[in-house]
Amino acid sequence: MASNHQDAPHRVAAAAPHATRDSLVALALKLVLVFGGCFVATLSLCSLLLQRVRDEDARRGLATSKLDQLSIRSFSSLAELQRSHDTFVHIFDVQFPLALLCFACVYAMKQTFAIPGSAVLNLFAGALLPLPLAFPLVCALTACGASFCYLLSRVLASEAIVTGVCDRLLPNKLAQLRLQIEKAKREGELLYMLLFLRVFPFSPNWFLNLASPWLQVPLYLFTPSVALGLMPYNFITVQAGAMLSTLTSTSDMLDPKTVGSLVLLALGMLVPAIVKKQRHNNVANDDTTQQPAFSKKDL
Repeated sequence: MASNHQDAPHRVAAAAPHATRDSLVALALKLVLVFGGCFVATLSLCSLLLQRVRDEDARRGLATSKLDQLSIRSFSSLAELQRSHDTFVHIFDVQFPLALLCFACVYAMKQTFAIPGSAVLNLFAGALLPLPLAFPLVCALTACGASFCYLLSRVLASEAIVTGVCDRLLPNKLAQLRLQIEKAKREGELLYMLLFLRVFPFSPNWFLNLASPWLQVPLYLFTPSVALGLMPYNFITVQAGAMLSTLTSTSDMLDPKTVGSLVLLALGMLVPAIVKKQRHNNVANDDTTQQPAFSKKDL
């Protein structure tokens, strides 16, 4: 009987890797299904857009449609985006509402599944849309996509899987972030901390999106922190889209001066928290000094 009790921990330890492997396989299948559904829906919408543009080109009697210059690589780099710029301008001129919807779907999907390429899509928006429309649109899509990523992590994954992925890609960062968030919660400064992390130009956004639900960051604070915290970056990259033809690299948008400004702005996000903490300390000190030297119990 004793041997059975002694063997139990070994059986549990041996079963743990299998359970983790099964969880990873199940998660992968779920992600494939969700991603596949989103991809098919977005692709169908884009195909409808291209077909309508081709029909319009044929109606206008254009011998060769401008869409012939378009390829799947058009969003892959700055050079490809510059090469296809005139084609995209034509698409938006012919089918503006549907083209805008397709762009929104592509952007939200990219954010939801943490696919790199925000800078190129922001440039795209700035190059093809007026700034008063492009900037708020990109901010809204950034917040929505990040929130979808948050929900995917919460609903489909598990804390053990997310922790394992984060620790493998960014060792020890999750534990450090957990301590910072717990401290910010205790001091009532969580929103300021989240804003700082988003404005700071070296914070990996995919990491924050995946980890936040398992660090007990509420969605009602997560979403506005993304929208507000990424506003400076979005504004810089969208505005750069208006000068698309003069850019030689996406790094031109984030030169040392711009990065330094973002760092200073991120530090500025902490100023309200520091002021709040200082006021709290002053009130506590005033309460201490105003206490009577003797109480009734002493008399």
